[in-house]
Amino acid sequence: MHRIKALAAAVAIILAPGFAAAQEVRVGYWASGVSAGLGFVLEDGKFLEKEGLKPSWVQFTKLAEVNRALISKSIDIAVAGGTVPSLRLGAEGVPAKIIASDIVADANFVVPEDSPIKTLADLKGKRIGSTPPGSTAYALVATILKRNYGMTDKDFQQVPSGEAQLLTFMQRGEIQAALMRTITLRQLGPAAKVRVIGTVPQEWKKLIKADSPPVLGVAVVDSAFNEKNPEVTVKFMLALMKAVKWGAAHQADVAAILKTRLNMNDAEATAYASAWTSNYFASLEEADIQSLLQMAEVFKAEDNFPGTVTRDVFLPEPYQKAKALMGSAK
Repeated sequence: MHRIKALAAAVAIILAPGFAAAQEVRVGYWASGVSAGLGFVLEDGKFLEKEGLKPSWVQFTKLAEVNRALISKSIDIAVAGGTVPSLRLGAEGVPAKIIASDIVADANFVVPEDSPIKTLADLKGKRIGSTPPGSTAYALVATILKRNYGMTDKDFQQVPSGEAQLLTFMQRGEIQAALMRTITLRQLGPAAKVRVIGTVPQEWKKLIKADSPPVLGVAVVDSAFNEKNPEVTVKFMLALMKAVKWGAAHQADVAAILKTRLNMNDAEATAYASAWTSNYFASLEEADIQSLLQMAEVFKAEDNFPGTVTRDVFLPEPYQKAKALMGSAK
């Protein structure tokens, strides 16, 4: 009898939360763009491990690779797939669900500081540096100029490239304006020698006549993986929310991670970390879903993807459960 009781006690200990085997999950993120900061903090801060997960991290050099990995089932969860590519998955019936909005399109339209261009209306007939076709930022530039300023595709030309190259192009006069992230402008400071003539958040709110920010990135889970492991999706969501909150309160630690991961100097890393709260969040409230549906309608009208995005592409339950757990932990 004593041996049976001892065995039962041992089994109970092994099955206790602290001794349970960590649940495996393959997580991917773009390690070059704005999602890099969030991905690095999640990974280096071991936020998923703290929730009892055993992540296999997959870093991508191109944003498009993140969604391709979901389609090919090379990863289970994307930290931040591009909004337009992710909404397109829903429109095309790919079995993947958006579980959170987590990156704001915090970008600015800039021109050389001595440029005669004063407003976005002056961009008619101009060449504008931007991100590659198919990206959310590329779609936002076109949508804003067409919807808010009455332009057509023939009235402007987007030139895709990296931000460092776009600055060089402007200095050479090869482009007359560019879309640049607030993070980048803070890092460069006066050395950039540019002037802001408009911001994406302001122009988007004007376009939709609402106070919802434009979303640049969303967390996405493979549907089959979530059906088999719904508790893992909740734990991922909880880790994401905690990482976002931690980053806002520990900017010096965020800067230290960025210095190591992105080889930034002190000034660059500090500037990046100082923009944390304006770039990262983790939410899928009803207002977030409505904002994303509105983005889908606008982008579809601009021929950015076929099909129709419905509420079925969103999976709010993991966020709701994680939010409740966050509240109970206070």
